[in-house]
Amino acid sequence: MWLDRVVKWLLPREMHFYDLLERGAACARESSLLLVQCCGERPNPKRSAIIQQLGEVEHKADGVIHEVYDALNRTFVTPIDRTDIYKLATDLEGITDIVFATSLQIEVHAMQELPHGSVELASQIEEACGTIESAVGLLRSMRRPDEIRRLCKEINRLEAAGDLVFRSRLGEMFKAETDAIRLLKHKEFLEGLERTLDACDDVSNALDQIVIKNA
Repeated sequence: MWLDRVVKWLLPREMHFYDLLERGAACARESSLLLVQCCGERPNPKRSAIIQQLGEVEHKADGVIHEVYDALNRTFVTPIDRTDIYKLATDLEGITDIVFATSLQIEVHAMQELPHGSVELASQIEEACGTIESAVGLLRSMRRPDEIRRLCKEINRLEAAGDLVFRSRLGEMFKAETDAIRLLKHKEFLEGLERTLDACDDVSNALDQIVIKNA
């Protein structure tokens, strides 16, 4: 066991994994920016075009995951634990997946107006993804672990704030909405946004775990 660790330490490490993780974080950030635009648009061709763009970003994020998987299979020594690399990469991709799936509800359910709270939650998602992108960018040198941990706490705060918005807006809907179908559509859409913030929190936890192991 001791000899294995010495051999791994002496061998060159494949640093391009950081490039892949940064690309995954960039995809999450891009999808969050498009989500904010989508939630702010009235029903029109532009909103449909944004949803199509979200699909393209989701496809791009899938490509990053495939590259990570292939690289892990080809690489003996990784800069950080290979399971942590794969966990973080898949959690990042999970954000783009949920954002796209949530945006598709607009077209599948023929939603004309989005529920109250959509823009607020989308803005929190965008802020969380921007914070994630900053934190992932600091992994490469691991010289500022305290800053990564601080950013992770900020993501946790945004997720908790999003939970409060979600519960508040959902409560308002159940009190005021009389159209059961409209209520169901709006509830599912807000749930998708709330799950996206949960996915951001999953990334925060993955980052925390990497810092604990490597700082």
